[in-house]
Amino acid sequence: VSTQSTWGGHLSMHRLVSSRLASAVPRWTMPTPLPVQRHFSSVPTVTVHFVLPKGDTVTLSAKVGESLMEVGRRNDIDIEAACDGTCACSTCHVYVEGEHFAKLGEVSEDELDMLDLALGLQDNSRLACQCILTPDQEGLVATLPSEVLSQYA
Repeated sequence: VSTQSTWGGHLSMHRLVSSRLASAVPRWTMPTPLPVQRHFSSVPTVTVHFVLPKGDTVTLSAKVGESLMEVGRRNDIDIEAACDGTCACSTCHVYVEGEHFAKLGEVSEDELDMLDLALGLQDNSRLACQCILTPDQEGLVATLPSEVLSQYA
């Protein structure tokens, strides 16, 4: 038996099996595309104002249920939020102005512990990650302090 005839036999057997499989299995076809569905958010929004350390004000539209930190970071406001909003640092420290401070609700013990680490602590200090927006927060003004202490630097 020569090597050439052995290889030739394997190839012809392969072709036979391949052709039988090809005829038994339907060919794959491109699925029909689904119609484009547009989802319009029914989540209410509020307007919030960020006062930057140099005094500029940035006005943004924010979804109710978002935190100030999420709104700021999504819109390129320089809020470090080193812990990504887990209330484990003070790098998202902000000053909440006027009546909106009281509307944010009670400050948790965890938030108070982290605020103790913040530079320039004031009576209206909050962590932006803990400020969850509600419909009555329309017009909220959050001022970013001129400096923050990063525990991760």
